[in-house]
Amino acid sequence: MNQTSMGCHVAKLFRFFSAILLIALLTACGGGGGSAGSVSGGSGVSQTPNGKIQLSLLDQAGVTSSHISSSSGLLAKATLTNSSGAPVGPGVLVTFVVVGSDATLSSTNGTTLTDSNGVAIIGLKPGVGTGAGTLTASAIIVGTAVVTASTTFDVKPNATPVAINFVAAVPSDKSIVIKGAGGILRSEVALLTFAVVDASNTGIADVKVNFSMLPGTDVVLGASTGITDPSGKVTVTVSSGSSVTTVVVNATVNGTSINTKSDTIAVTTGLVSNAHFDIYPEKLNLEAFNIAGIENKITAFLADANGGVVADGMPVAFTTDSGAIVGDDGTKDTARCLTKNGACSVIWRSQAPFSATPTVFATVSNGLIVLAKSTQFTANASYGMFVGLPVTVNFLCATPPAPKSFDFSIVDQNGYSMPTGTTFTPLDMTNVTATVFPATVTAKAAVSLGGTGHSITITPKASCVAGDKGHLFLELTSPKGSKSGATRIDIVYQ
Repeated sequence: MNQTSMGCHVAKLFRFFSAILLIALLTACGGGGGSAGSVSGGSGVSQTPNGKIQLSLLDQAGVTSSHISSSSGLLAKATLTNSSGAPVGPGVLVTFVVVGSDATLSSTNGTTLTDSNGVAIIGLKPGVGTGAGTLTASAIIVGTAVVTASTTFDVKPNATPVAINFVAAVPSDKSIVIKGAGGILRSEVALLTFAVVDASNTGIADVKVNFSMLPGTDVVLGASTGITDPSGKVTVTVSSGSSVTTVVVNATVNGTSINTKSDTIAVTTGLVSNAHFDIYPEKLNLEAFNIAGIENKITAFLADANGGVVADGMPVAFTTDSGAIVGDDGTKDTARCLTKNGACSVIWRSQAPFSATPTVFATVSNGLIVLAKSTQFTANASYGMFVGLPVTVNFLCATPPAPKSFDFSIVDQNGYSMPTGTTFTPLDMTNVTATVFPATVTAKAAVSLGGTGHSITITPKASCVAGDKGHLFLELTSPKGSKSGATRIDIVYQ
């Protein structure tokens, strides 16, 4: 050791023991100074009538910590307040002393002045060796008494990174929505967490990690670098743009070739598009005119401009010009439904006011405009009539008469088709036989006036005599059992 370094060493020891001696003398003399308090975990407080020092240790991220690695240090922050609890003014001298050789102060004389907020900050760097140490801050705040505070720390050996692992993504389904499409349960930002570990798979703190991703998308990487926390983890965000895409983030331990990739994050769901929004009834016709309580499910289907289904939870509101709407598949009194996988349903219920052609309207907002769609179906009446049936059918008996066929239609009382499932057959056939086809109504697949087409074939009796007479009846029976349209056809043999 040369003479210069020996002198510096002696000076440091002198300052240290002088400070300790001064503290001891003041304590023994009852000079008003409080004894040093010590709190493990990075902070210490000592309070006296002559003021208070609050001492804390902070890592590079500004988080309270008591751990120093051989490659990174801490900041010692002393906050001084007077006996009234108010911050002291600037310019108060604060002396920091480290016990042990495992850490050193950034200031060679270990002193610094408070700022306008009464805060004094000094760096605490790794020194020689590892282990536990104590930091003491002292100052004269009021009068002549010295106020002190102490805290403990430890210096750990510098672990060597051997791997960086992708740990987790939030949202857990690794999917975010297009920018501007966020909302409840929808995120435009994904958080990706990585962990730097040593050979024993233990996380390493204070390691710099670089982030990158392939260019060519409008996804925004939240940061290009990050520092691992005490558990060795570091998190970076990716924010969606206006395009559907996928992205992978690459994480590399700074200054090494140690790297890994995140899972693929998908940017998929955008705002609902008018071209991809529509509503449909489950049934295009049902026996519901002037009958209350008949139900029809109405389903809305929504997708964005790229054909991707919109995010779950988007509300669609419904109204109708007749009947009523019961929301969320008939379970809520909201007259709306919330999408799941891009679709949701409500129940239309027949009630006053009645209409032969109920119309249901749906609206949804994409954040820019309100989109509207409508659908219509037929509320068929239970009662109807035959149109185009002959009143009388004549057969000539001079020669063996041949069967005759007639086309006709069936309409309900409003001029629309009868409900699907309506049946009719020839009844009370006298001196004649007849068949109809089809004998069951299949209502129209579109809302339009007019009924369904049918035919009847009437076959005379095998041998007839001029002057003989016969007849038959046709009657409609709706699915609910209502009977109507009893029509007589007379048969005349000539």
